[in-house]
Amino acid sequence: MAITHSFISHPNFRLHTHFTHHRFTTTTRSRPNSISLTTCSSSNHTNVSLFEAAKHTVFRLIPSKPFLFEFALQFEIPFEFSSNWNTSSVDTYLQSGMVVGLGSGVASSFAIEYLGHKLRVGLLNDIIGIPTCVGSESEAEKAGVPLLQYQDNLQIDFTFNDADIMEEVTLNAIIGRQGEEYLIKKKKILDVTKNLVLMVRENQYKSGVEGSIPVLINSVGWLDTAEEIDDLFVGDAEVWRRASIGHAGPTGGEFPLVTREGHNILDVIFTSPIPNLAEVAKLLDNINGVACHGIITKTPCRAVIAKESGICIIDNSVNSDVISL
Repeated sequence: MAITHSFISHPNFRLHTHFTHHRFTTTTRSRPNSISLTTCSSSNHTNVSLFEAAKHTVFRLIPSKPFLFEFALQFEIPFEFSSNWNTSSVDTYLQSGMVVGLGSGVASSFAIEYLGHKLRVGLLNDIIGIPTCVGSESEAEKAGVPLLQYQDNLQIDFTFNDADIMEEVTLNAIIGRQGEEYLIKKKKILDVTKNLVLMVRENQYKSGVEGSIPVLINSVGWLDTAEEIDDLFVGDAEVWRRASIGHAGPTGGEFPLVTREGHNILDVIFTSPIPNLAEVAKLLDNINGVACHGIITKTPCRAVIAKESGICIIDNSVNSDVISL
């Protein structure tokens, strides 16, 4: 069951906002932000854990009929499959004939490549992939996954994606911290999918989420929208407009980032734990000029968590179990 917090009255919800008072300055400094999944350690051990998370997102064994799966991790993603593949094993989430949303991130890259392998060897058939961004589209093409571009009213059976950080129990999560220009398209796919799996490392699964929330806003009148967000979280967060080149201060400098849809991206940066991520999402949704934000709140949703000791799968449905593998 989801845990409910009081957002406004929470005693620890006191951060620091300097947007209004910084907006006319020319000082350049690095934008404070939490490290995303794609910028974390790329050590072999970490990638093995992420690969296991991706593997279990796409595939599960019949417990009574284990198979031998071997891979050699070279650099980041390449791996080899053992010839001792047990073709009687069954899918956890994927079945032939499904329409599958293809997310982005390190674990999603593993999952896309692994899905391509299953298609090549005939363990899955008639899968259609819906890329959430240019990166996942390119990876799917290399892996041999048939693609279809997202259209409104398209029924999507299953989607996987990396999360930058995730709230314990609720599985509410943040995506899009690093250059996410396709956030609107990705959120549409994640929202309409019947079954969603988000993949994270253990240190990204937290009781108190903090760091930045990307918010896409209309570029016309962006300052009014930014000030309204600043007022909403006054004393609680910093508001920075992303620059297209380097770090250019809170206003984004002379060359702010503009997405293909014509939006600016604000990073609303919380430096203390947020008591209720879903409440922040509701508050942002009600602001004029906000087109989209990086908060994912979806039920049902599964989290596949890569730990040093193995894989943990959590479902946010009522009375769901925690599964460790």
